[in-house]
Amino acid sequence: MGNNNAIWDIYDNYRSARLNVKYYCCRLVFYEKWNFAFEILIAIAAPSSVISGVLFLQTQSGLAVWKFISAVAAIVGFLKPFLKFGHKIKFYEQTLSGYRALEYDLYEIILKIRDEGTYSASSKKMFEAAMKKKKVLVTNPPENTPNEKLVAKLTEEVNQEIPTESLYFPEE
Repeated sequence: MGNNNAIWDIYDNYRSARLNVKYYCCRLVFYEKWNFAFEILIAIAAPSSVISGVLFLQTQSGLAVWKFISAVAAIVGFLKPFLKFGHKIKFYEQTLSGYRALEYDLYEIILKIRDEGTYSASSKKMFEAAMKKKKVLVTNPPENTPNEKLVAKLTEEVNQEIPTESLYFPEE
């Protein structure tokens, strides 16, 4: 029974790593989209923009729309450095990369246990090394308050991807 408890720890950590890969990927995409939208808005409203001369400045209503877009772009341009999208994107990329590596390491351990038909000493060492990587990741997260709705949704996805019935436990 002792080895099965240890193997449950591996599977629990594998599922958690998978959840974190999905979560941080979603969060990274969120910040990348906002950063891109801000960049496009700033580029469109730039005084040298072709769009300003061609599309908006030729009619009275276009001029009013252009003034509104310019005002929004000015606010966005002012706020962008304070929102630190670049810093957040970099941090999420690093965290995502770390969890992908952890997920892979744990998957390797699972395959090793299946191949050998036992939870060997070398598998235990691999698991200990993986837990050291996890410690670095969990002690320095990119956000302190996770999006609970997203976590719940992704937990369901992970449970469907890796159902309990699919888990392998060697004979003792």
